[in-house]
Amino acid sequence: MYPTTIIELALLLGATLGIGLLAFLLPEKIRKIIWVISCLVLIIGITFYGARPFIVQHQTNRAIEELDKRLEVLYPEDLWCITDTDEHKIKTVVYLHVIFESEPDLVYEYTVEASTIEQVGMWMLSGHSVDESEPQHKEY
Repeated sequence: MYPTTIIELALLLGATLGIGLLAFLLPEKIRKIIWVISCLVLIIGITFYGARPFIVQHQTNRAIEELDKRLEVLYPEDLWCITDTDEHKIKTVVYLHVIFESEPDLVYEYTVEASTIEQVGMWMLSGHSVDESEPQHKEY
């Protein structure tokens, strides 16, 4: 779990408890309504943070499928491995890394946004400069 997620959950819990404690200063009829609202906010927040990894995984799997289809069209004779960046944030852009079997030391980075796929970078696993080799799958 990312530190920002822990902070966000702590703020959610703190705000819910704060509102619940402030409700003691109000009349009993309004206090119950505020407690119900406070509990609903807490339940909705926890549900969102519990579902977020599944949403991100679905988004990433869909992006991998789209990139795989594109690579099959561009490089039908080659094999590759696609990995994600292990970010658990809901974003419109998904960053994926591709290693082709014909170039095992070179990693290509792609972005998938909606149905737009773009190669945005590449690097060598060994740490050497990409300029020393001639990439076979360079698209830009």
